[in-house]
Amino acid sequence: MNSYIHRLTDWLIGKRYFVVFVLLTVLACGVIAYRKLPLEAFPDIANMQVRVITLVPGKAPEEVERLVTIPIEKEVNGIPNSKAPRSISIFGLSVVTVVFDDHAEPYNARQQVLERLANVDLPEGVKPEIEPNASPVGEIYRYTLQGSHWSSMDRKETQDWLLNRLFKSVDGIVDSTGFGGPTRTFLVEMDPGRLRAFSVSQNDIRRAIAKSNDSTGGSYVVSNDQRYMVRGLGLLKTVEDIEGVVISSSREGTPVRVKDVATVKISAAVRKGQVGLDDDDDAVEGILLMRRGDNPSRVIENLKEAWGDIESQLPEGMKIVPLQDRTALVDKTIETISHNVAEGIVLVVVILMLFLFQVRSALICSIVIPTALLASCIALKGFNISANLLSLGAIDFGIIVDGAVIMVENIMRRISRAGDDPDSLRLGICEAASEMAQPILFSTVIIAITFLPILTFEHVEGRLFKPLAVMMNLVLFAAVLTTILVVPVICYIVFRLKPPVHRENPMVIKLETFYERLTGKLQKHARMVIASFLVFFALSGALVPLLGAEFIPELEEGNIWLTANIRPVSVSLENAVEIARKIRKVMRSYPETTSALTQIGSPDDGTDPNPYNLIAVLVGLRPQSEWRSQFHSKEELIHSMNEEINRVAPGLFLSFSQCIKDSMEEAMSGVKNGEYAVKVFGPDLHTLEGIAGRVASVLRSVPGIVDVGQDNILGQPQMIIEIDRKAAAREGISTEEVLDIVETSIGGKVVTRVLEGERRFAVVLRLAEKYRDDLNELPNIEVTAPSGLKLPLRQLARVQQMEGANSILRDENKRRVAVFANIRGRDLGSAVLESQSKIAKEIKLPPGYSLAFAGEFERARAAGERLAVVVPATLVIIFIMLYLVFDSAYFAILAMGAVPVAAAVAIVVLFLSGTNLSVSSGVGLIVLFGLSIQNAVIIVSSMKSMMSREAMASTEAICQAASAKLNAVLIAALVAAVGLAPAAMSTGIGSQSQKPFAIVIACGILPATLLTLLLLPALAKVLNRLFGLSASRSSEDI
Repeated sequence: MNSYIHRLTDWLIGKRYFVVFVLLTVLACGVIAYRKLPLEAFPDIANMQVRVITLVPGKAPEEVERLVTIPIEKEVNGIPNSKAPRSISIFGLSVVTVVFDDHAEPYNARQQVLERLANVDLPEGVKPEIEPNASPVGEIYRYTLQGSHWSSMDRKETQDWLLNRLFKSVDGIVDSTGFGGPTRTFLVEMDPGRLRAFSVSQNDIRRAIAKSNDSTGGSYVVSNDQRYMVRGLGLLKTVEDIEGVVISSSREGTPVRVKDVATVKISAAVRKGQVGLDDDDDAVEGILLMRRGDNPSRVIENLKEAWGDIESQLPEGMKIVPLQDRTALVDKTIETISHNVAEGIVLVVVILMLFLFQVRSALICSIVIPTALLASCIALKGFNISANLLSLGAIDFGIIVDGAVIMVENIMRRISRAGDDPDSLRLGICEAASEMAQPILFSTVIIAITFLPILTFEHVEGRLFKPLAVMMNLVLFAAVLTTILVVPVICYIVFRLKPPVHRENPMVIKLETFYERLTGKLQKHARMVIASFLVFFALSGALVPLLGAEFIPELEEGNIWLTANIRPVSVSLENAVEIARKIRKVMRSYPETTSALTQIGSPDDGTDPNPYNLIAVLVGLRPQSEWRSQFHSKEELIHSMNEEINRVAPGLFLSFSQCIKDSMEEAMSGVKNGEYAVKVFGPDLHTLEGIAGRVASVLRSVPGIVDVGQDNILGQPQMIIEIDRKAAAREGISTEEVLDIVETSIGGKVVTRVLEGERRFAVVLRLAEKYRDDLNELPNIEVTAPSGLKLPLRQLARVQQMEGANSILRDENKRRVAVFANIRGRDLGSAVLESQSKIAKEIKLPPGYSLAFAGEFERARAAGERLAVVVPATLVIIFIMLYLVFDSAYFAILAMGAVPVAAAVAIVVLFLSGTNLSVSSGVGLIVLFGLSIQNAVIIVSSMKSMMSREAMASTEAICQAASAKLNAVLIAALVAAVGLAPAAMSTGIGSQSQKPFAIVIACGILPATLLTLLLLPALAKVLNRLFGLSASRSSEDI
């Protein structure tokens, strides 16, 4: 290979101007590709899901579960690549979630769910729908619709009938969900007394109104050679039209109209939820969801282009006020990462100048950075892959220039004696390039191989870190090509104009002299050195149990997502609104907040199913630099808010999180309001709630576990109307007729719809409020028998009060209750282990009941188990490669000696920095292995070359090689450290997930390299004895 590289380098130098032209072309194309490359701040790390949403107006959770949820669950079971469904049944709503693994294709998964739904046996009129094709974390924009002289009903109407359509027409927006505001309806409130006086039944009114709202066509007629279409119009338009509908007529022919027996008015439909913003108790909110797989930056750009046209169609005085914009998150992440990248590049260049002692040499090495980055952007654009900002922020520019540093440093050594002769300069560069090309290429391949374990990641960790592995491999590939093909040519062009004066860095000279003397002593006491390293490795292993554990560090989003559970669960909407007002007032009393929005219950379309007793609060935060000095961290701010809310609204169960994080946790575990959950499975709701209460008590006793709560499944008062079938049969009345009267009288029933242009409004028939809300009046509701006899409901049914379900949750085809919590002031791993131990000791389950733990720690455990298999396999692959390249187990083992050193150093770094073990720090450890092996390979390759070329003994060769390559290895380690130092110290938004990765490398590579330099001479001597080699044997004998 060396001769081939020699000839190739010589040919490229001869075509140097063409090489420069190609380089400039790549840079120009890279800039264009970068500008067009879609950027995303946070990758979509949620799993593929299809949710089936079914509205069942007026039905209690028990009926919703029995009639809708269970039949749907049974039908969607067993879809390929899917897991057991999970569901929630609340008043009037069923939501069944089918979760798929990473192998499922989104559109195929949705199609299979739709096909299964066609076979579900559901009550008449119940139509399940699947939600739009959006990710659970696909929210990209949230706004409120405001207008001082417009009522909340007007704003709600504008949101539902105008903005919903306009936003969906924007490319990339798959759904626009309205939340809050009363829905306009035409309400017909019947008076039982007047119904009795005019001998009119509910069915009479229903039929009359429905038949009076219609239009028809009479084909056409021809007159005067013209064809006239015939239209019969009889549509209801106003309240007066409905009031004037004739129900029947008396014997004297006097018509009985709707207004004679009922009051007609425009009113609000029964509300599923309500939104409040700051001082407004009845705000109207809009939430825009992005199509799954689309890029947020591109979608937001499309949205901004359409913004002017959308606003121009709003009624005068009404405006859209942004509340949360994903652009802000992207911009802040870009700012953080750009700052880290710029600092990393500057630090790398400065270090190169200091150690190479040549400005020109440092700048030549630096060419690799923009070339590799921009070339990788071309590849990403070509393959239509979006750039993940978190991955870009974790690129170590020191690693990128490692090969170039080694190449330039070797070229300078070679040509320092060439003088002004261009031929000698050219020959020296070709020889230097051919000498180092193979070690550089091989060491780069080793680093690329260390990313193989990352490419095996699945689920959340795979979606988060695979882009990093792909990006780093692209950058490394571009960097090694630039180093081997371009750097020697640039060196010839630059140094031909003015040959370099090879000046050794005085500090490096002293280090080399000191190290050369030290290697002899290290070999003299080889056994003691090896023993010392073994002790160090053992001590570092003893630190592992002291390290905290977590899945991935929490990504800072710049907001607070608070959920407040109210007890009792039967709280009215009005009472919940009052509590929400108090919470908003507390939040806005903090200057650190920018807004406070509360959501009670669910939106009308059921996409976020919650009962009235659950209040969700979205709090916008100012940058931490603008906070008061008393709050040094977000945890301190949350602690203060928690205490203040408990003071003004005692008895609430509070859980603090972040908007995206909460959505992600719910998507992954099916549990809201916590990063750690204990699921209790079993058939009986009362037993489940009792077990959950005991589990919650155990969790509260564990230090660091906070915000403990549980699903509120019981406690909803119910009026049970049980039909007496025999009594009804005696009067000739069917059960269906009685139930229909109950549903219409109390809950209300849509009998027809009024059309106003493109808008449709329900006409709802029900009893007047004073009769409907009086529990004593319910048994007196009249039912008309076929004979015309009016019978009170109490003669046909038993009416009684009892407590029922507030919500029913199911998971894996079983009922379940979840106890949820957050972890603060302690690492996740130790808190979970302690809680599990206590639960095992204190909780005894009856037959038929079981527990399951869910949350981030489960994914951390799964990722750890995968790494425990893949990392050793990767190291075996690297060893085999080393053996094949060196053609010797001796040299392969010597190079692999850097691995335990790197592992021990990484553990110490994590312990001293207070960084938890996580997937991110594990990825850093893997990369640290690769960098350490790379440095060892450079020394061992030089050692083997000396033994072959100069017939030098192995023990002497390792000392000479380590001394000769000391400068190159130290520079490589130092630039790798400073390249990620800004990311390791960063605290800005977007830096959290990669910070442990950066800390391990930035703080670990230099001490690992220094210790490897101390280990290799001693290890070489010990290996000589193990392999039965004498000190004089050359490389051919090994």
